[in-house]
Amino acid sequence: MMTEVLGAWAERRGYRVAAGGLAVLDDIRNTLHRRRERGEIEPAFFRENLASFTYLQNISLENPRSVILVAVPQPAHILSFRYREKDIETILPQTYVRYRRTYDDVRDDLRQALSGTGYRLELLNAPLKSLGASLGILSYGRNNIGYIEGLGSFVQLIGLVSDLPAEEESRFRPLQEALLAKCRKCRACATACPTGAIGPDRFLLRAEKCYTLFSESKNPIPEDIKAPSPQCLIGCLKCQEVCPENKGRLRYEKAAVAFSAEETEIFLKQDKGANQNEATDCAADMILPKFRELGLSENLSLYARNLKRLLNTCFGASRKGK
Repeated sequence: MMTEVLGAWAERRGYRVAAGGLAVLDDIRNTLHRRRERGEIEPAFFRENLASFTYLQNISLENPRSVILVAVPQPAHILSFRYREKDIETILPQTYVRYRRTYDDVRDDLRQALSGTGYRLELLNAPLKSLGASLGILSYGRNNIGYIEGLGSFVQLIGLVSDLPAEEESRFRPLQEALLAKCRKCRACATACPTGAIGPDRFLLRAEKCYTLFSESKNPIPEDIKAPSPQCLIGCLKCQEVCPENKGRLRYEKAAVAFSAEETEIFLKQDKGANQNEATDCAADMILPKFRELGLSENLSLYARNLKRLLNTCFGASRKGK
């Protein structure tokens, strides 16, 4: 019953779905902690990015019995800023625009599909790539990004926990066993990585070197770290663009909003290094509604900082104030 209902729901929407028993969550959590203890995961990175997973804690379901992973195809979005009489196109990778809203939409939609069955579900806070590999729906690239057969890596993963009965228990597959076959000889992503985060000496990504981490952090980006190409406003798509597994599968769409020259000027003043006194009120009226439309209304100063770095690449502007 579980497989049929979930499969039919996902097929109608062009999603992919997999489900299994709860034991897989213990496998994933224990594996992560073993890697931390062996020094395979840098301690600060673990603390800032992996320690916040709650797994089944804070779940209100009285009798959780299964976990569900949904893969939703997503495009990257092109966000345009008018600057010095030119339209500067920046990229928002597939897991940023309306990210949290997509979680809620998928949960609510599946709840509707299950209405009348008596079964319930909630969102799950757990390492979703590891969950997908465990359930067999996802393979890892050498860049440690998840790939879905037929879709590539331009997907958003949604994790759910439910009281639907699990039809079979899933066991954790080691990362090496979940590696894409093409990756065993291919080095395209490692060669393209601008920061050397994808090394030849091990399978795990050196995440503490990844540009995405720098771009998402409120800490200053080191001066010797170049802005990525393509020009991502946050994150980095370099390794995904060169990946043979993504050939013909990457989609780019125009964002629902764009920024005029005046709006761009106001937005750039949101950088914490700039004088924001006169910009704050204007930002509330002109900038915030557009970022809310994108689901990106938090951390405006971070996006403004990143845009300044990209504009420096385009126009050779001063790095002062970054």
